[in-house]
Amino acid sequence: MAWNYHFIDLSEDEKYARRQSLNRYALYAQLSAVVPVILILLHRIAKWAAESRESRKGDYAAVPSSPVRKLRRQSSLGTWGSLFQRAGWWLGEDVVMAGKVWGQRDQWAVGILWAAWLLILCVLETEEDYLHLTKRFGAVAVSQYPLQYLLTLKSLNPVAYLLRSSHEQVNRWHRVLARVTTFLVCLHMAFYLNFFVQRDRLDRLGDPVVFAGIMAFLSLNLLLTTALRPMRRFSYRLFFLVHVIVGIMMPLMIITHAPHSRAFMIEALVMFFVDLASRKLDTVTGQATVESIPGTNLIKISASIPYSKVNRFRGHPGSHIYLSIPAAARKFASPTSISHLLFEFLFNPFTVAAVDDESGNLTLVARHSGGPMTAALGRLARAAQPNDMGRTDESKIPLSIEGPYGAAARFPNLGADFDRVLLVAGGVGATFIIPLYRSIVSENPGARVEMVWAIREAGEATWAVTGKEAQALLKDDHVHLFLTGHVAGSGSPSTGHPADGVLGVGGTGDSSEGEVELAAMYRDRRANRYTSQHNRKRPDLKKIVDDIFKHGLEERVAVVVCGPNEMARELREHVGFWVRKGRPVWWHKEGFGF
Repeated sequence: MAWNYHFIDLSEDEKYARRQSLNRYALYAQLSAVVPVILILLHRIAKWAAESRESRKGDYAAVPSSPVRKLRRQSSLGTWGSLFQRAGWWLGEDVVMAGKVWGQRDQWAVGILWAAWLLILCVLETEEDYLHLTKRFGAVAVSQYPLQYLLTLKSLNPVAYLLRSSHEQVNRWHRVLARVTTFLVCLHMAFYLNFFVQRDRLDRLGDPVVFAGIMAFLSLNLLLTTALRPMRRFSYRLFFLVHVIVGIMMPLMIITHAPHSRAFMIEALVMFFVDLASRKLDTVTGQATVESIPGTNLIKISASIPYSKVNRFRGHPGSHIYLSIPAAARKFASPTSISHLLFEFLFNPFTVAAVDDESGNLTLVARHSGGPMTAALGRLARAAQPNDMGRTDESKIPLSIEGPYGAAARFPNLGADFDRVLLVAGGVGATFIIPLYRSIVSENPGARVEMVWAIREAGEATWAVTGKEAQALLKDDHVHLFLTGHVAGSGSPSTGHPADGVLGVGGTGDSSEGEVELAAMYRDRRANRYTSQHNRKRPDLKKIVDDIFKHGLEERVAVVVCGPNEMARELREHVGFWVRKGRPVWWHKEGFGF
C-alpha cells in the first residue's frame, strides 16, 4: 500500500480542527476500556441468574450422582459451557519461547487485539496529514495512562473487585497495556524524529517542550529496562524505586510536553496518590518477634496488631500483607546512609500463615533469599537470640503491616461449591495453602479435600506443626507431606528470587523450581514425627490428580497451588488433561512473581 501521508501546512482554523480531532480520538481510546468492563458485568449477571435458577431446583441437583447433573452436562448449554471452559483453559496456558515463559496466551490475545484497536483509532480521519498521524499516536498512548495506573492500585482497585481477583493478578494486564502504549509512544517518537530530520529542524530538540518529551521517553525506557526479569533479579529494589520515581515524574514531563494531555495525567496522579493515602491509613505498626527456624533458612515473624484488624484476617484465610521496617527498627543501618533511606520504599508481601485467636498475633514465614528485606529480618532475628546472660538485646521490634490483600478473600466456598478440592503447596507456599485447608475443614467437616505439601527439609515444617491445631494436622490422613532434601536439614542458603518477600512467601520465582524433586514422608506415630521413605522419589503428581478426578464425570473439582513455577506447570498439565475431557475445574495459582 502506498504511503499517502505528507507534510502539510495548515491554517489556524485547520490546526484547531486537528486539535479537536486529536482530543476526540484520545477520549474514544480512553472510553473504549469501558466496553470490556460492561462485558464482564453482563457475564457476571448472566452467571448469577443461571446459578439462581439452578438453586431453585433443590439440593438434589447438587449430588454428583444426580441424573440432573448428567442431563445438564449433555444438554446444549452444558456442551457450550464445556467448550468455553476448554477455551479459557487454553488461553491461560504459558507462552514458551527459547525455554522462557513470555506470559500467557490470554495476555498475548488481549494485547494484540487492544493494540490493533488503538492503531485503528490512531489512523482514522488523519487524511494525508503526517503531523496529525504523528500526534495521534502520542494522544492515544497518553489516554491509556489513567487505566495503566488504575491497574497497579493495591488498596482501591475496582478492576480487582470486578474480576474477583487480587491486585497482583490484575497487574498482569498492567504489563500488557504498558507494552501496547510503549509501542505507540515509540512510533510517536520515531515519526517526530523523522519530521525533524526531513525538515532540517533538529535544533528543535533543545526546545523545552520537545526536550520534556525526550526526557519522558528516556524515563519510560529506563522503567522498562529495570522491569526486565534479569534486572529484577539483579535488584528488585532498583526496579521498585525507578517505578515509583518515574511513575510520579513522567506525568509532569508529559504535561510540559503536551499540555492538552493534562486531564489524563492528572487522573493518573490522583489515582496514584489517593491509593497511596488509603494504604497509609490502613497501615498499622505493631510489636513483633523475629526468629530463625533452626536447621533451615526460614524466618518466622509473630506480629501483634489491633483486634479490630485481626478480625479481617480471620475472615480471609490465605490473605497476605505488605511488611515494612520503620525507622525505629532500623538500628542496623546508619540514619544518614542510603540504605536507611531506601527502606522507606520497601514494602514486601508476606502471606499470613496463621492468626492466633487468643493473642491476635499474625504469623509470617519467609525464606532468606538474599534480598534486602529478608537480610534485614535475618539481622533482627540474630539480634533477638539469647546472649550469654540469657537475655535478648532486641526481643521485640516494631514492624509496619498493611493489608490484608489477596484473591482468597473472593474465592468461592471451596468446601461447599465443589465436590473435591486439591491443595498443593511447595516450600513456604504452605503459608497460603494451610490456612485454606484449615478453613475448609472447619467450615465443612465433610468436605473431600486433599492437601499435598512439598518441603525441602524436615525442619521447614516446624512452624506449622507446633500447637494443638498443628497436632491435628499431623494426624490428618488427608494431608500428605513430601521431602525434597535432607531430613535433618542443611540450612543452606536458598537460591530463591532476590526479591525475597516481594515474590516470596505466597509463591516463588523460577529459581525455586528444584523443589519439585521430592521424597515421600510417612508418619512414625510412636515418635509423633515424620520419617523419610528409604527409596526417595518424586511425588507422582499425575497419579494424585487422576485419583481426584476418577470418582465421576459429574464431580466439580477445585485445584489450588502455591509453590515453585515448575511444580505449578506440571500440575496444570495433568489437570488440563481432564479439562480437555470436559471436566468442570476451578483453578487458582497463587504467586507474586512474574
